[in-house]
Amino acid sequence: MNNLGKSWRTVSISAGLSWLMKLLLLGITPYQVYNGEYLYALATFIAFIISLIPSVVERNYRITLPFELDLLFTLMVFLHAFMGEVLDLYSKFELFDKALHLYGGVVIAMLGFLVVYTLHYTRKVRLSLPLVGFFTISFTMAVGAMWEIGEFTVDKLFNTRAQNSLDDTMFDMIVDLIGGVVVSVLGMVYVRFSHPDERIRLARPLGEVFGAGAKLDRIRKRLKRERKERA
Repeated sequence: MNNLGKSWRTVSISAGLSWLMKLLLLGITPYQVYNGEYLYALATFIAFIISLIPSVVERNYRITLPFELDLLFTLMVFLHAFMGEVLDLYSKFELFDKALHLYGGVVIAMLGFLVVYTLHYTRKVRLSLPLVGFFTISFTMAVGAMWEIGEFTVDKLFNTRAQNSLDDTMFDMIVDLIGGVVVSVLGMVYVRFSHPDERIRLARPLGEVFGAGAKLDRIRKRLKRERKERA
């Protein structure tokens, strides 16, 4: 019991909030099934599975994702599945959809930036910094487009109204673009003016996933050696 208490005290606030939202998503699924809302129940359960992805990556590769990505990613899924669908905020507040698309675009863009910058930094792919930014925007738009295709498919198959009009879809895509551009610009500025150690810290988590941990260790040792020589 003492060990269990100690383990709980070591859980960060962000991890606790993330798992609370995951459990809420899982908990409302039986309620939806009981009410005959089978489509929403399936969507909520899928959202729960998707929300586990960052935690699974962190556990399997023993890494800590930067920028509290687990919490940000889970919050994005939770806002859509619970706040948007279950509480029906999409219908009650028109701006909720646009705000969530902007937030989702930012989170997806952050993930895209981390992926391509890690590949670039570990020299698995060589890109200039502007191309890293361009990929970030393209990645965000691609995910946004797949989301809209998914909504269109669900509407046709189940006679729902996730997409109200062409204008609604285009505004969603524009908001996704804004999120991608903002993260792209901020990411390039951060990389351009950050300390080399910060760049390693940024690339370390996904570098482990891509099998480049040893290369990052060599880069860190080289930077330490160069600092000692300059001193």
